[in-house]
Amino acid sequence: MTSTDMTVSPAGTITRALDVLREAAAMKDQARTRGVALALWVLRGHCPDEWLVAFWDAAGSDHEIGRSQGMHAAYNGIVRQVRTRGGLSQTAAPLQSAGADPISP
Repeated sequence: MTSTDMTVSPAGTITRALDVLREAAAMKDQARTRGVALALWVLRGHCPDEWLVAFWDAAGSDHEIGRSQGMHAAYNGIVRQVRTRGGLSQTAAPLQSAGADPISP
């Protein structure tokens, strides 16, 4: 099967774009990549530009802690906006840092 034989699912495309942003936010390095730019482009109609620009700006920050905080905050805002506009089910969880779970065994 080739990609031209498949039907396009808007919800699947949105989910993939959010997956790219989640992975970028988990990176330690700057994340201004073509993949991130494409994911943000896909989400344009489903989220206000301010959130997308905030993610892009944070992804290019030189300050590691600020970059991480900015990308996480923007990602969570993007997910909330996409859900509010009906582009995503309520089952997708917001991004949390690995060390944020105080109840881990």
